[in-house]
Amino acid sequence: MALDARVDRTTLPDNETLQLELSGSFSAFNLSIDLSPLDKDFRVLDNRRSTNMQYINGNFAAKTTLTVTLEPKRSGLLTIPPITIEGESSKPIQLNVTKAGQGNAGDPNMPAPIDIEVTLDTPDTWVQAQMLLKIKLFQSVELYNLELLGVKELQQMGLTIEKIGENKTYQSKRNNVTYHVTELNYVLYSDTPGSFKLPEFIFEGQMPSRASRYGKRLEARSDEITVNVKDIPKNYPSANWIPARDLQISDDLADNIELELGDSLNRNLVVSVYGQEAAVIPNMPELDSDLINVYADSPELNNQLTQDGMTGVRMDNIALISKKPGRLILPEIQIPWFNTTTGKTEIATLPSRTITIKGSGINQTQPSPAMPAAPQNPGNLAQPPASSANKAAQSAVQNEPQVVKEDAIPGWFLLIFGLVCGIVIVQTGVILRLYQKTPDLPDEPAETNRPTDWDESLPDDFVVCFRIIQKALQDHHLTIESLPDETQSLIDRFRATHYGSSQTNASFTDSDREQLRQQLKQFFEAKTVNAQGPSLYPQ
Repeated sequence: MALDARVDRTTLPDNETLQLELSGSFSAFNLSIDLSPLDKDFRVLDNRRSTNMQYINGNFAAKTTLTVTLEPKRSGLLTIPPITIEGESSKPIQLNVTKAGQGNAGDPNMPAPIDIEVTLDTPDTWVQAQMLLKIKLFQSVELYNLELLGVKELQQMGLTIEKIGENKTYQSKRNNVTYHVTELNYVLYSDTPGSFKLPEFIFEGQMPSRASRYGKRLEARSDEITVNVKDIPKNYPSANWIPARDLQISDDLADNIELELGDSLNRNLVVSVYGQEAAVIPNMPELDSDLINVYADSPELNNQLTQDGMTGVRMDNIALISKKPGRLILPEIQIPWFNTTTGKTEIATLPSRTITIKGSGINQTQPSPAMPAAPQNPGNLAQPPASSANKAAQSAVQNEPQVVKEDAIPGWFLLIFGLVCGIVIVQTGVILRLYQKTPDLPDEPAETNRPTDWDESLPDDFVVCFRIIQKALQDHHLTIESLPDETQSLIDRFRATHYGSSQTNASFTDSDREQLRQQLKQFFEAKTVNAQGPSLYPQ
């Protein structure tokens, strides 16, 4: 018995289904029937089988019928191709599929019960720049088996796509018809320049119908969108390409900061880029100065997707610990980026910061190597180290409001006045105090105001301990660099343990603190003996 094929109609609109019946002597239990030839122009919604047994002229005859529900994928002249079952093939069937009207009851003037709206915020853009894709699905009737086609095709085109949040739902009115709207938002990036067209997006669903238990299929198709992606401009000044809507850099420091020796300062740098992930933000420049120790935590990178797209934030936490008096300039930070709104290169800038570290020693301006120092001596004259007395004299000259003429005061009066002052200075020992005076340490703990006793244990608080060491160094007119390298290494470990940098595994035990005390005692006792010098009189 040959395989017979028939349909319930040969002319139909493209939003309706039809029934294809295949009849023959094949087994109803054959599960390997190949219906893939139908996939080109039709969707196979369902298939079912039935068997009819007949007794004719003393013989049993079995007839099996396979009923397949088909839905056209497009309008036009379509062909149901031959189907082969157990070696028997059906004949092809021609269909005339017409374009269905979108209006109610076939009236094209009535609003469509289903619609789709697709928009792209920047169809003319640059490579790796953010594009925002918005898809709105409209329906004025109850639908089931809803499906949106076209999103997967974006990935197949090589585009990077990421969905923004959950779907938004709301109502909208068009031509006095209320629609239920589902809004979907995506972020798109293209890594290659060139022009291309976005795939056609199709919104489809089934509407209940008395004519078919599968309902009536409705669909809406999006308009064509052409995208033009331009390459990186040749005059872009950096190897780090950052196309974004905006880029901002800030920190929590004021300018002209003053620190005491041993004090610490935390600097929090925040860089925000709008339209890119945080990974595109470059590393912050490293600080290198002998006035401070720098401890930087690993940067924290955060990305957030909102209706405005991607926002990347990089946060750097840097601990600065003063170890030598002077003036330090933190250089300004510049990050070039490309403004996709204006189509121009811009530079985000964080101004330089000045930190003054108070204490004895030379008070010179020392910029970070990343920033050239401003000349402090226009005459290019060599400047000797300034003692306390020299500082006072220089300060008096710099702050003198006016020049005093030589004939304003009689010379004999100045001579007598100078002799009297000299006698008073010698008698009171002022000269000795001018050379030995230690600059005041504001608000120091009580432990640092007494004479240093190196036989006592050092405090376990690094700040208090460091002030004791610094005061002893100032009493001998020395700096921290005067200490032996091994002692400096112990102090650095003590400092790292106290401030707890996440990038160091330093530890400082009681045994280490005792070793530091012994080294300091040995060092300062030797300095005291050398300072006394040999006896002036034989013993």
